[in-house]
Amino acid sequence: MEQQEQELTREERLEIEEKAIEALVNMGAMFSVPLKINPVKQPKFIQWWNKHFPNHIKVWRDRRIPKGWDVVEKEMPNAALQTMERKYIRNFHIKPLYLGTIDCLRRLYINIEYDEEKIQNEPIQESKRLFKYIPLMSEIAAVAVINNPSVANPAGSKEVKELKKFFMEHLTVSRLKKLSDVISQMMNPGGFTSSIRSIREIGQTQPK
Repeated sequence: MEQQEQELTREERLEIEEKAIEALVNMGAMFSVPLKINPVKQPKFIQWWNKHFPNHIKVWRDRRIPKGWDVVEKEMPNAALQTMERKYIRNFHIKPLYLGTIDCLRRLYINIEYDEEKIQNEPIQESKRLFKYIPLMSEIAAVAVINNPSVANPAGSKEVKELKKFFMEHLTVSRLKKLSDVISQMMNPGGFTSSIRSIREIGQTQPK
């Protein structure tokens, strides 16, 4: 009896964990990239105006940053100087991917020739060979972040081109790895597999 209760408790715990994961996926994920420009302080006139006229606040924007970008200032460590410095950080909110976006990514993925056996046998040489996919990986990241299923041809999309260029100029290998993990999570392959399984079960059910 106690064993049955423990098993039931374990099942309930797993169900709660699955619901929590599903909720996190539905909320999306945040991903940030440091910009290469250094922050500047807002003009003293703006500071004076906002101090004396709090009911008529003037919002100042660094014109080097394009409109529409979600950018904040944040303190980050400088390994070379061993100090903290303020940097501009561009934030991206990556939401669960639409089926059209996933299909577009699939058509991009098939252009990558990847051989795990070669990587195991010649890790350095094969890794260097894979660097030729840097533009393609940047394009895949851009398509996933934009998440617009109407983009049937990423190469012809101005929005994809601009974001691809940004990633090429700002992403490091480690940040590309983090972004790839987020994209994989937002694709929710487990949920899609469950959908396939459910559809197959419906098709295999014999009508009464």
